[in-house]
Amino acid sequence: MTSVVQHDSLIREQTFDQPAERTVPIADPGAWAILAFSATSLMLGLYNGNFVNPAGAALVIPVAFFFGGAIQIIVAVLEVVRGNVFGAVVFGSFGPFWVIYGFIQTTFEEKVVEAATKANVDPTAAVSSGLTVFLAMFAVLTFVFLVSALRTDAVLVSVLVLLLAALVLLMIGVHSGSKGFVQASGYVTVVFAVLGLYRGTADIMTATYGRQVLPVFKLS
Repeated sequence: MTSVVQHDSLIREQTFDQPAERTVPIADPGAWAILAFSATSLMLGLYNGNFVNPAGAALVIPVAFFFGGAIQIIVAVLEVVRGNVFGAVVFGSFGPFWVIYGFIQTTFEEKVVEAATKANVDPTAAVSSGLTVFLAMFAVLTFVFLVSALRTDAVLVSVLVLLLAALVLLMIGVHSGSKGFVQASGYVTVVFAVLGLYRGTADIMTATYGRQVLPVFKLS
């Protein structure tokens, strides 16, 4: 009887107390987030750079919510599960960036203008002040990500350098009301977005071909 009880206890200990081995590995979702961020950025860059009619810029808003924003947030969670701190923090920051951008375009400006009008404050200055702070915050985060990426690869570092430049140019343009700086930020945005699309494509091709097809120039 004692032997049976001990045997049953051993079975329960092995069944419930020991973590189950994961038999299905989680694929690297980074390419999904990079492509989503880059494609959304490309759209915004085309409008800010006046490559296309700016009247259609409102189309960026739903793309920012569902493609640039939601996908990166999902990938950030997956990166946490995979134990990738860099991917989790970067995608978990730029995903909300696009969601916030969408809210700014749909509700923020209207509310700020209404509040500024009631307070006898210049509405244009109030909106530009808020947007400047928002862009400055993400410029600082981008610099942190850039420093952290110096041991990854040259393509990713180049994307972050150009992204930082685009944010600074846009910040200056919004704060000063200069259309020239906003347009310059659009040019830089298009360049880093194309590089980002290249980087995401390189990751997909590595997964499908089983080897590095497009070089990204590893720095480590």
